Amino acid sequence: MNVLPILELIREKIGLNPESIGTASVEEIIQKRMKISGSANINDYLSKITGSSTELGKLIESVVVLETFFFRNKISFITLQNYLEQFVLNDKLQRPIRILCIPCATGEEPYSIAMLLLSMKLTINQFHIHAGDISEQALQFSKRAIYSPYSFRGSDLDFREIYFSKQEDSYTLKKEVRDAVHFEQVNILSDYFLSKHEPYDIIFCRNLLIYFDDDIKDKALTALSRHLADQGVLFVGHAEGAKVNQFGYAILDYPMSFAFAKPEYAKVINDALKLTAVKKVFRAHDPLSPPMPIYAQYPIKTAATHAPVKSQKSSVDKETKAIQKAPDDLSVARKLAGVGDFAEVITICDKLLAEGAESAEVYYLLGQAIGSTGNKLMAEEYLKKAIYLNADFYEALIYLSCLFDQMGNAEKADATRKRAERVKLRASKT
Repeated sequence: MNVLPILELIREKIGLNPESIGTASVEEIIQKRMKISGSANINDYLSKITGSSTELGKLIESVVVLETFFFRNKISFITLQNYLEQFVLNDKLQRPIRILCIPCATGEEPYSIAMLLLSMKLTINQFHIHAGDISEQALQFSKRAIYSPYSFRGSDLDFREIYFSKQEDSYTLKKEVRDAVHFEQVNILSDYFLSKHEPYDIIFCRNLLIYFDDDIKDKALTALSRHLADQGVLFVGHAEGAKVNQFGYAILDYPMSFAFAKPEYAKVINDALKLTAVKKVFRAHDPLSPPMPIYAQYPIKTAATHAPVKSQKSSVDKETKAIQKAPDDLSVARKLAGVGDFAEVITICDKLLAEGAESAEVYYLLGQAIGSTGNKLMAEEYLKKAIYLNADFYEALIYLSCLFDQMGNAEKADATRKRAERVKLRASKT
């Protein structure tokens, strides 16, 4: 069955590179939609989706990836807090801080931003969060704001006690947070993308570019650039920084945050950051106020800000403790990967990377875990990182070769397998 015309139409409409989630998976979705719609063959189905926005919408809903959870890759939110405190909130706000979150999926990310800003004692008239996604179903879910335990990962869940109401088997987000986010169906590839909106001070666009090929990535980044203020910051996902850097943005000196700005503004930020040592400390809690959902920040003392309260132990002690703990966490992650609990593996590995415990094995476990979600392009990037850090990582090479097979790239799969065999042969001779 030749589904290439359908794949090309999907690429044209939403930019999806089918290899990013597996061509076989997309073909299976197409066949299922054909059956449901009563199409006799590919040409019949192609006529239906080109002639009916309803059926095209259903197909798009079926292929979009909505994997997300609250405070995913927490270091980005820590960086957002620090950036706002040093560079935005020092001066009296002349207007609300404008934030764009795209794609917003089922709402966990923009709501995480809202909870962070509210915990910083900002009021909803001091910021505007605009959240967009191509999936109407996801947007409706976001507006209902009722979440299962799966949307909460890791052990740092004090924010849930503050901002959610517990039901029998779900959690309902409180109205003050729901009211802080404005949702809209958008397509980043549309010629009319956000045409009536003013530039944004912050853009979160994490884990979207990985689903595009290079041409579509360029188009998407061009669209984002039009809507990012000259003194604005762009956050992207782990595997997307290289492309953003190539596009002319400069990375900001916040470790593991994947934050970028236009070159002139990036220089202002990075020059300021160089004036002080950027070290992670944990904020002591005021017993009279509720705990914040983010417990760490990069404190930078300036004349216009208060120095953070020092914890009883020094930041150096805590950093050492985190490094000493890393092997235990890694051991747990290995065991969880062995039993298929990949959601928790991702949580642990994100935590390790945020603490600076970068290693080939962390990236290998992330590659496995992300691969289990069907996100093959991101899995490929993590596995390549693991192999870059350990060129003789046999298991990572084997897993990567299998991934290439699933993506239909027999040449890369064969080359990677042969490389793994050479590694194994060398090891047997030592």
